[in-house]
Amino acid sequence: MESLWMVIVAALVPVVFLFGYIWYKDIKQPEPLKWLLKGLLYGVVSTLIVLLVVGPMPEIEVTGPGTAFLKAFLEAAMPEEAAKLLMLWLLLRKNPYFDERLDGIVYAACVGLGFAGLENILYLIGGMTDGSWISIGISRAIFAVPGHFFFGTLMGYFFAKAWFDVASSKGWNMFLAWLVPMIAHGIYDGILFSMQTVEEWVAGVLFIVFLVFFGFIRRRSVKAIKRLQTEFKNEIV
Repeated sequence: MESLWMVIVAALVPVVFLFGYIWYKDIKQPEPLKWLLKGLLYGVVSTLIVLLVVGPMPEIEVTGPGTAFLKAFLEAAMPEEAAKLLMLWLLLRKNPYFDERLDGIVYAACVGLGFAGLENILYLIGGMTDGSWISIGISRAIFAVPGHFFFGTLMGYFFAKAWFDVASSKGWNMFLAWLVPMIAHGIYDGILFSMQTVEEWVAGVLFIVFLVFFGFIRRRSVKAIKRLQTEFKNEIV
């Protein structure tokens, strides 16, 4: 039991770190902690929704890069980002504190981190049987958990635009709130899944491609936060 708790704590450390980061970015007009924690909880629920929907479906067998990307989009990116967007909408539709654009990123990031937290726990527990949970935990702390954070940031950016910008663009921006993180997520997973189907040297090349892409979505995420921070400053001048 003690080792189980150790694994759970290890799984949640990167989630707590990134939760603190996004809270700090919103420090000038912070959201109530109660609502941020609700965001994490809604993210956990989105994980359960995906497990219930995708779990009973026949799993796509990965035989090459083509089926790897098909699996990445159909079994991961599309349902996961849809579930997170649904829970974000349920969280914010009657939230009286959702009153400026940066809040969209804050809450979406919390939903993404809630999803990543439960997913991380499940992966690390799965690695307890062969002792691989430490290596799994390190790799997921570096890539998977931040990945969900970045996807959430992109989702929150377009969700905020849908909520606060002109009504004529509401539907398009809400669609982008699903489409953009879904594409980023699908490419992210597709590259990783493809690495398991090719020769070692090709996998090495794909890993370099993955690092470049990971850096790209990280920069886009940071840029989205800075852009909405700038808009917030302009609104209060």
